[in-house]
Amino acid sequence: MIKRITLTNFRAFKRQTFALKKINIFVGKNNSGKSSALSALNLIAQTINEDELDGTPLILNGLYDQLGTFIDVVNGNHPRRKIGISIEFDSNSVDLEFKYRTQRRQIELSNFELRRKGDSLYRYTQRKDAYDIYIGGKQFENLLPNTKKTRPRFRNFWPFAAATYLRSKTPDISEAVYQQLREVDKGLYLARSSLMEYFTNFDSLSPFRDKPQRTYLYSGETARRVGTSGTNTAVMLSSDSARRGSERRNLIDGISNWFHYTGIAQGLSVENLTPRHFELCLVSNDGTKHNICDVGFGCSQVLPVLTAGLNLFHSGTRSERRILVIQEPEIHLHPNAQAAMGSFFVNLAGRGGQIFLETHSDNLILRVARHVALGDIDPSDVAIFHVSDIGENRVTAINLSPTGSFRPDFPEGFFPQRQSESLMLARAAMDRREGRQPELSFEYPENNK
Repeated sequence: MIKRITLTNFRAFKRQTFALKKINIFVGKNNSGKSSALSALNLIAQTINEDELDGTPLILNGLYDQLGTFIDVVNGNHPRRKIGISIEFDSNSVDLEFKYRTQRRQIELSNFELRRKGDSLYRYTQRKDAYDIYIGGKQFENLLPNTKKTRPRFRNFWPFAAATYLRSKTPDISEAVYQQLREVDKGLYLARSSLMEYFTNFDSLSPFRDKPQRTYLYSGETARRVGTSGTNTAVMLSSDSARRGSERRNLIDGISNWFHYTGIAQGLSVENLTPRHFELCLVSNDGTKHNICDVGFGCSQVLPVLTAGLNLFHSGTRSERRILVIQEPEIHLHPNAQAAMGSFFVNLAGRGGQIFLETHSDNLILRVARHVALGDIDPSDVAIFHVSDIGENRVTAINLSPTGSFRPDFPEGFFPQRQSESLMLARAAMDRREGRQPELSFEYPENNK
């Protein structure tokens, strides 16, 4: 599991650490910076999986996110600041630091350190026109006094193994030192393989999703992910419905169960129209079928969310090394369906892996809290982060008790809003009955003429 991530000078955060769980929920006002942590995950995923630009240590604009330039990403838009990302996973932790060369207009990796069980395994640090390498906590020059140091090769932000290369250049390396180098190489390889698994078994969905189409093509293509805008949803559903046996992930059945659970419809179906075309239909509660374009917009917008979750967390495997990132899963859904999304994610979390949600829905969060109270998920498996738009310490970590209550209480402006609106509604009704003029909390200014 990704246990912890620390961001330094990254977008909204000067320095912020997130202790992560199975379900991680980010809430807060608009423009508070709550999406920054999710962007960091997208950034790591699109960098570590990049093949064509593997000489670039940080891919700001890629498969999962479009973050602009280094100046857009660095806190305060200050190009001389360094961006830091630290990730703790399994028994490893890796610290990454990036700087921007303004003259060359390039991003460079200025620091890399891999630690295993708290001990430094490999460290590279850059200083002006020089650099240092530490292997097993020992400086290169002390470990290999008669060997010429060469700048390590990196793939994206990860160094290549060095033991075999050094032995070929310096045959008189002692066997003990060579074995130590091999252990370091092994540690680098295993850690990278582990991190790659997390961010290969990865899907990320933005709040901007494609509109449904009336018909789709049987193109013969398949897809591993729904894509950030849900572009591959229909292809994934049609190809999965055509599979047989263990290869089938039963996406249609799982989605149909959710629609039936919410009372929205009996289910979803893939309807063949011609050898080239098919349509997605919602099966209404009276049994009639309607094209996805002819039903409520929320139904089509939730389809990529359900498809991404069921595809990545399919019941055929249980793995802790998979990550699902979704922004505003509740968009265009009515309150009952928003709450049902909470049940959906709790169910997925029981299959292993991690889920990261950015949401404005108190209904979704309250449903997750209810499942904690029912014992369906352990409170230690849920992390809630309230992000404020002011102050140095902008993030409040909120835990759930075994009874589903929040500890500490939510800061201003999220859950209290429902109670506040109810109270103001009661006061307005009383003022009207008693003939008093209700006071408005704000008024739109008139245009100056």
